[in-house]
Amino acid sequence: MTSYDPFPSSAIYPTKDDDGNLLETEYGLCAYKDHQTVSIQEMPEKSPAGQLPRSVDIVLDNDLVDKCKPGDRVQVVGIYRCLPNKQGAFTSGTFRTILLANNVILMNKEVSPQISTDDVHKCKKISKQQNVDVFEMLAKSLAPSIHGHEYIKKVLLCMLLGGVEKVLPNGTRLRGDINILLNGDPSVAKSQLLHDVLHSAPRAITTTGRGSSGVGLTAAVTTDQETRDRR
Repeated sequence: MTSYDPFPSSAIYPTKDDDGNLLETEYGLCAYKDHQTVSIQEMPEKSPAGQLPRSVDIVLDNDLVDKCKPGDRVQVVGIYRCLPNKQGAFTSGTFRTILLANNVILMNKEVSPQISTDDVHKCKKISKQQNVDVFEMLAKSLAPSIHGHEYIKKVLLCMLLGGVEKVLPNGTRLRGDINILLNGDPSVAKSQLLHDVLHSAPRAITTTGRGSSGVGLTAAVTTDQETRDRR
């Protein structure tokens, strides 16, 4: 399936040899490797106007598995290949394109740096100060280039931190996360506030009006072509 040959390769697992004899897999003598298929999507701000961002499947092997997580912005170096589509146990005569990755570079590595021990000590020191309102200070630290909007910044901070999930005695689940809708006049820093939140949240994904349909954002359940799982 991940052959580097220039022609499309088949994904059929052989069960018989040329003479019709049944083949039995010797799992103890097989060579195994980590394998993962991910889907990447072009950045919404660079997608064509009025169209959804295009996506392509990436095949990751060995040390490239789990190199990125949902929401990361990556640069992929690889080989462009095509695979035959299947309908049941037969090929349909059409092909889909994939990318056999050779390297994956995280473009947002500097946006979400690792927290050091010194950072933890500073956070504990700030939390123990009696004359400092930590919530007020954190709200002012969010989008510091934007003056004012303290109340909105506090709400966004509550969304980032989240709350505590509760389960009532009757089984009702109260989630701890909240959703926020910002509306207002143009040029009042709504988009800029959301961009700063995007850089603070490690798994946030952004989209724009150009990447949504006329009735808004939609979601659909699809079937993975390899594992047949729904996602």
